[in-house]
Amino acid sequence: MAHGNGVHKVIKRVLILGDNYAGSSIIKALSQTDLEIHVAHQYAPASLTDGFTHHISDITTSLTSLFQQLHPDLIISTASGGSFSTQQNIIDSAIEAQVPRFVPAEFSHDSLNKNIQGRLPPSRERARTIEYLQQQAKAGRIEWVGVATGTTLDHGILSGNLGFDLKWQSATLHGQGHERFAASSSAWIGRAMLAIIEHWEDVKNQYLYASGLPTSGNEVVSALEKETGKTFTVGRADVEECIHEAERRLQQGFPDAGMFLMERSVLYDESLDAVRAFEEADAKEKLGLEAESLHDIVHGVLHDEREHGGKPGCGCD
Repeated sequence: MAHGNGVHKVIKRVLILGDNYAGSSIIKALSQTDLEIHVAHQYAPASLTDGFTHHISDITTSLTSLFQQLHPDLIISTASGGSFSTQQNIIDSAIEAQVPRFVPAEFSHDSLNKNIQGRLPPSRERARTIEYLQQQAKAGRIEWVGVATGTTLDHGILSGNLGFDLKWQSATLHGQGHERFAASSSAWIGRAMLAIIEHWEDVKNQYLYASGLPTSGNEVVSALEKETGKTFTVGRADVEECIHEAERRLQQGFPDAGMFLMERSVLYDESLDAVRAFEEADAKEKLGLEAESLHDIVHGVLHDEREHGGKPGCGCD
């Protein structure tokens, strides 16, 4: 199979695991190539996208048979990244089926940052997955690439998880608001994944830092104000307040609400040193990627809010 667009010639058949915005972004980016794309769903989706082969499979018992049936050149996992046991099962099934390449469910914060691991238990689980992949690669059983892309900015703004309210033109920032953090759009995840496939031999068996851009809460507010022509009301709180509220929600049995506050605290807590690796080991040049524009991301956010009910990554021109 020829790949006139520069896609790695050895990687022809790709299997994507997971029904989420990361998986959707990757599917959209890879659909622009002549790769043979397969998508595994845990449950039958309401609608099937043309151009791909869809499979219904859980992420435990039936994986090995699916992998053996397809024998993909690459498996990309976007599901259950915060569960080491689940990721280990996927990896072991891939190795048993002699799948040569694997990308774990990352596409977020720096999982190898021990400070973040202490704040976010799912990151600790992701780090265990990376360590396991390193062991398997050293034994010659599989190749892998992990990629941290930072917080998914458009999704975080539209969902309200990052403290921005588009309807009421308000924002809650923690710390001073000037703290730098790594961020990307939903679409960036797919572009980064395609670049990894294109440069596989150069980046295999590495953990990459490839965010769309560094930014800050203050910069996001300014971009929103410029794009909307309206002044946002900004409330400010300490990072510790965010952490305490997250802990309170977790203790009360609201894990999702507690965890998104914990994740928000990572952006503003400079003691975690969360952005350093993205700055010092930026892989964009290695992957042939150009940085994203905050203006473009915010413009897309407002378009998605207005035209698509707040669903990011519509793909409109």
